[in-house]
Amino acid sequence: MTNPKSRIFAAVAGTLALGAAAWAVEPTQAERIEALEAQVAQLQARQAQDTSTLAATIDSVLRDAERRSQLLAAGGAGAGYDDGFFIRGNNWELRPGAQFQFRGVADFRDDDDDDDLIDDITDDTEAGFEMRRMKLWLRGYAVSPNLTYSFIWAANREGGGVSLEDAEVKYRFADAWAVRAGQYKDPVNHEELVSSTRQLAADRSLLNELLGGGVLDRTQGVSIIYGDYTANAPIYAELMLHDGLNQDNTNYTDHTFEWGVAGRVEFKAMGDWKSYRDFSAMNNKENLLVIGGGFDFSDAEEDGEVWTGALDVQFETDKLGLFGAAIVRSIDKKLLGTRDNMTDWGLLVQAGYMLSPSWEIFGRYDVTIFDEDVIADENTFHEFTIGLNYFLGENGSAGHRAKITVDLTWLPNGAPNEQTGLGILGNTDKDEVVLRGQFQLVL
Repeated sequence: MTNPKSRIFAAVAGTLALGAAAWAVEPTQAERIEALEAQVAQLQARQAQDTSTLAATIDSVLRDAERRSQLLAAGGAGAGYDDGFFIRGNNWELRPGAQFQFRGVADFRDDDDDDDLIDDITDDTEAGFEMRRMKLWLRGYAVSPNLTYSFIWAANREGGGVSLEDAEVKYRFADAWAVRAGQYKDPVNHEELVSSTRQLAADRSLLNELLGGGVLDRTQGVSIIYGDYTANAPIYAELMLHDGLNQDNTNYTDHTFEWGVAGRVEFKAMGDWKSYRDFSAMNNKENLLVIGGGFDFSDAEEDGEVWTGALDVQFETDKLGLFGAAIVRSIDKKLLGTRDNMTDWGLLVQAGYMLSPSWEIFGRYDVTIFDEDVIADENTFHEFTIGLNYFLGENGSAGHRAKITVDLTWLPNGAPNEQTGLGILGNTDKDEVVLRGQFQLVL
């Protein structure tokens, strides 16, 4: 039998041993602090890793945005507004657009010998509104930025019927060389080649309509181009083989002329080609000087031929825009049914001055001289025009895209025929005055 004292001693010893063991496994305060520091370091490392990941993510997003913007600028996919609306994807671009010109016209003709001015004004004044131009177009490039296209349709101001104006494609096959084909303006005189959206007055001159682009108009053919208005090319040259003057919207068997050839050369002595696209000094950064000339020969074979030539010069500063031109035309006597050939010619000078970024004043004079009398005993027709442009937007920022034009034209010898596109009723050798007010919007 075990001694009771021994059992008591063993129990006490076991209790002391358990307490010592428990004291031995319980961490000291230093160990607890060390464990806490390890946990804090782990949390800090994880936070640093998360911050690094976030920074890398932000950097990746910014780089991707920059890459996409560069791709967009260089022809990448996207859509927006950049001097016109555009839709772009890879090597394709579409730029839809429209031109709206709403015009009010008042025309007074002194076509009788009545001395009663009140009766003259009452009897001989025509006034009203018209949709001078309503055009729609599709422009851009296809397959490559080197292959561009331009398709333009216009509504007739009488009846509203829509017809094709331009349908052309151009391929730049070298830095300075391109080929163009389709239906487009006969490349002879600069005033006609400047878009109707970018004219100085409400419309082009009477001289242009009688001898220049108003007669030559559009035709169908193929051109070879040198320079192509690239920034580093001081020369633009174009040579066109076509169906004859004013042969737009005809098939290959239906021509007044059998064939024709036209050409134009322009030399830029100073400035930016972009400033040459209009007659205004608006937004010019440097002076501009361009001298140009063009010709057209259209042959009707046994029925005769027509020669047209033009010479012009354009000079601009940051506020002043000047333009001068001369046009000459020779018509074969066989086309006229007369004994002699007829040679007609004319001159034009015009100037515009920017009073402010929003306001521009302008003046123009042109004269057309026919080889023979056209009306009564008159063969010379003068045109004087003065006017004002107001460009909408803050400090005229809209430019030609949204502008109001008001001008007054005086024809001291009348006009040889009706030119309703200019607001001129003509058919008289007496005074005619035309007042035009126009609002233009280009999308």
